[in-house]
Amino acid sequence: MENLHLNLSEEEFSKGRKLLLWGFSTMFFLAGVYVLITNIVFGHKSIPLFISLITFGISLFVGAIAVFASISRKDLFFTVNDEKIEYRFGVFNPKIQSFKWIDIKELIMPPKQKKVILHMNGGSSFLINLNWLEKKKSAAVRKQIYIAAKEKNIKVIKVTNLPNKTR
Repeated sequence: MENLHLNLSEEEFSKGRKLLLWGFSTMFFLAGVYVLITNIVFGHKSIPLFISLITFGISLFVGAIAVFASISRKDLFFTVNDEKIEYRFGVFNPKIQSFKWIDIKELIMPPKQKKVILHMNGGSSFLINLNWLEKKKSAAVRKQIYIAAKEKNIKVIKVTNLPNKTR
């Protein structure tokens, strides 16, 4: 079986995109300051004061995205090999999850969703949610999990949709 290792730490915004985000955030912040100054200091009432609140809100939202894009996330990966499925992902406080093939009893894989449910030998189950990966990478991970499960003689159940309680 071929091993699959995806280094997800490389997936970052380019410097140009980061600069654009910071530029838009600054532009909306300065627009809010301008509206406040013209309304309060100079007494121009043609632009309502609540518009400054809207521009500050947009600035805060775009600024939050810019901060998220600027923070470098390290050691994010997804690995499927002969021994286990292992991955580490997350925006805040990423955790390593590891599942050995000998502990997995069956897999549930819907074709249209980016999710896989692992039923373990001890009766527990775990949902691997691949929505955070781009389409090509999630398809490669699902394909590799399917191939590995078939090689390990693990039962693979294909369903049209997952039940609502697992979503």
